[in-house]
Amino acid sequence: MPDTTQCNYEGLAALLLSAGADSCASEAHGMLSGTICAAGKTAPGLWLEYLLGEDNTLSAAAGGCSDMLLTLQSELLRQLNDEAFGFVLFLPPDDLSLSLRTEALSRWCAGFLYGLALGGFREDAEIPDNVNEVMKDVYEISRAKFAYDTTGEADETAYMEIVEYVRISVLLLYEELQPVPTTRLQ
Repeated sequence: MPDTTQCNYEGLAALLLSAGADSCASEAHGMLSGTICAAGKTAPGLWLEYLLGEDNTLSAAAGGCSDMLLTLQSELLRQLNDEAFGFVLFLPPDDLSLSLRTEALSRWCAGFLYGLALGGFREDAEIPDNVNEVMKDVYEISRAKFAYDTTGEADETAYMEIVEYVRISVLLLYEELQPVPTTRLQ
């Protein structure tokens, strides 16, 4: 059983780094979130090779990383089904530079879009307009770059608003793509 105290941004980042993974913590969390939104709980083989690299899934470090990712998948399912909307994005802490946090948010969104595709979401599927709009917004955020050396309070506020928009949008997508099954009355 993995140590769930490490199931946070810093813990995942450290495990991915030690495993020589191709992905960062924010991208990994985004991809798992997207996969769950598209397909519900999925087998690790679907996403593990992408996150760790094609030839890097058998090492001890990769095994520890895999254990944490499985724990994270369970935690994500719990968060996405939480009536208190407890879903949070894995992003660097606020004491890091805004440019690093913006890059991490961009990579989270790119991972999320990849996860949707990996989970079987098809662009040509019939989807509500609000889902299509959210997908376009997440795509635009995935391309975000930060071009300033100095930042102010307005920049921090804008960043926090975008993070909250993405968070709420993921909850909306999950609800639209994974509706609660209705039970049949007999």
